[in-house]
Amino acid sequence: MDMQPDKFNSESPVAPSNPNTSADDSSPSVQYAKMRIISSPVFQLRDIIRALLTSVPPSCDLISTFLTYGQSLGASTIHGYLVDRCYDTQTLINDEFSSYQGVALCITYDAQLSEQQWEDVFGIHESTSTISKTASSFFHLTDFLCILSGSRVVYYDPNERMTNDERAYVSIFDLENDDIEMFQDQFSPLDYFLLKSKTFYNGTLIRLPLRQTSVTQIASHIQTLDDIKQQILRYFFSHESFIESLLNQTNINTIEFDYTKDFQNFTQFLTIDKHILTTIHDAQSTTQLIHMTLSKQFDEIKTSDVSRWLLSIYNDYNETDKRDIQLKLLLPLSPFSSSPETYILSSWARNYQSIQITSSRILYYCIIPSLNTFCKDDMCTQLRQIQFPKAYALFLKDLSRLIKPATTTSNLSIDLIWELMPDIDEHQRLLNDNQKYSLLQPQQQFLKIINNLIPDMWAEIGKQELFYSVTDGWGYVAIEDMIINNVQSGPIQDVLTFVFSEANAPIVILPPHVINGLCKYSNKHYLQVMTPFHASELLSKNASILSRLTYEQKLSLLTYILLNDPDPGLVLELQLLPLANKQFATFQKKSSSDIYILDYGTNYLKLFNDRHYEKFLSPFIDKKLYEILSSQNFQVSASRAPFERGNDECLQRVLHE
Repeated sequence: MDMQPDKFNSESPVAPSNPNTSADDSSPSVQYAKMRIISSPVFQLRDIIRALLTSVPPSCDLISTFLTYGQSLGASTIHGYLVDRCYDTQTLINDEFSSYQGVALCITYDAQLSEQQWEDVFGIHESTSTISKTASSFFHLTDFLCILSGSRVVYYDPNERMTNDERAYVSIFDLENDDIEMFQDQFSPLDYFLLKSKTFYNGTLIRLPLRQTSVTQIASHIQTLDDIKQQILRYFFSHESFIESLLNQTNINTIEFDYTKDFQNFTQFLTIDKHILTTIHDAQSTTQLIHMTLSKQFDEIKTSDVSRWLLSIYNDYNETDKRDIQLKLLLPLSPFSSSPETYILSSWARNYQSIQITSSRILYYCIIPSLNTFCKDDMCTQLRQIQFPKAYALFLKDLSRLIKPATTTSNLSIDLIWELMPDIDEHQRLLNDNQKYSLLQPQQQFLKIINNLIPDMWAEIGKQELFYSVTDGWGYVAIEDMIINNVQSGPIQDVLTFVFSEANAPIVILPPHVINGLCKYSNKHYLQVMTPFHASELLSKNASILSRLTYEQKLSLLTYILLNDPDPGLVLELQLLPLANKQFATFQKKSSSDIYILDYGTNYLKLFNDRHYEKFLSPFIDKKLYEILSSQNFQVSASRAPFERGNDECLQRVLHE
């Protein structure tokens, strides 16, 4: 930084070029007292300028950088101000700084820079290209940086030394110990944030005065406050900006932007509030249900929108690279209606990937360290290497805990879990349609990836106790213990669930595609899927259960057993034989009485008195069931008619069990 003679005693020594030394603080001729002027080791100007000249990043990089800084600081709140105000320029550190006293963008965080972070940013060490690229985002907007954190203030002006290999210089003030009275105008833009103390800010502020002239050595583009406002609104209009924020800025819960002219009246044009409704912690994973509210004011019209997301964080140790890894999975439940899911910011280098889990669900994920470290392998190998199938299975397990037992905050349905479990047949249909209609290459790739991963995913799902038994007292059960009720939803499923639950069997109700996936790819040798034999065996051992069933329930139970396996042995000694008087007789080897079958059905039954209905098989039951009970396996010929007025030809068959 150049020393201006009108601001400093002409005999006072200039700050030494050695970064490890400073001006003599005790010297009375040095009016700026303890202000330090040191070389900045992080921002190597040639790196910054090279980045500026070779590529112009999209405007969203600036906002993304602010969010990333907030995450690095550990901040939970970011508050931005578009300050439409100019300040006096009489008492500045450098006369050339007068152009930086105008309108500015101020970004505040509710966290201070730690001592280590001060050292990392302004300490004496070699520059890094990563920091340089990040810094370049600011200089599409400004030629000057001011950072306030705690009691320290930094002014950074790279403009004078952009054409050579020298490092930029920063001036650092300690507000609690340094005399800054003679530079009152220089510090006046910070008054609102320093409040009464004038020496301390409980947080971090980055002030970026907007470029006032195109005649500058860093960049020529001039942006207004309205330009910045439109950039902010466009950034948070994109669906992917929220994905980026939820995956990579997990600490940040509140984002606000205001316009002000005097720091007394504020016009708020954007607010984002993130609330974690509930969290499930597991040994290796943590899953959160997140609610977000987006409020915007555009052309004096205020709008509000809400969205819900599931975020799961999986932690593991990579044995190959000998380091910890963190895999984050993000599932939109109900995205913002005003945010299109198409990637309108096409030039934005995203820090996450996506995968089509089902025909209607896209899962977003990112890996720390970056997935680029595995770039030599194909995508399936990468996903296996970062334990994606296991992480996804644990995510489903956590999700099952959010849903069962039901909580007032989750408001989720068990159907969501079934939907997220990969459907083998569905993906095969999608692949076939893909080949038939020649879909785009990226779609083909995504379909092939998930199709190749399905066996791994189901193998991991089978290891987790994520299936909840409908039988009271069992809760979550391992797949080798549960009995799967695979009957289609309806009366038969209900009665089977009741019967098995009454016998304290761990019943789990699963849809067909889940049963198919477990049976095909689970590493368990045996899955107990409910069968007519199971039902028959259970009823034989718990005959008293039948007495607690209604007529319709008994009939549903009989229908399930015999329509799936018409073996008379399955109903032997069970009181499930439906009679015309709506009672049930017991299936026996040697019947104590004859039960007749009517060829002419209900019309012929009317010829008999009601009191004789106990002699006839009910003609009101399911037609297929009636045909099974009328088959040769269940009857013998009658030697005579039961009533003298009966017709022997019409009463041909009698049950014989």
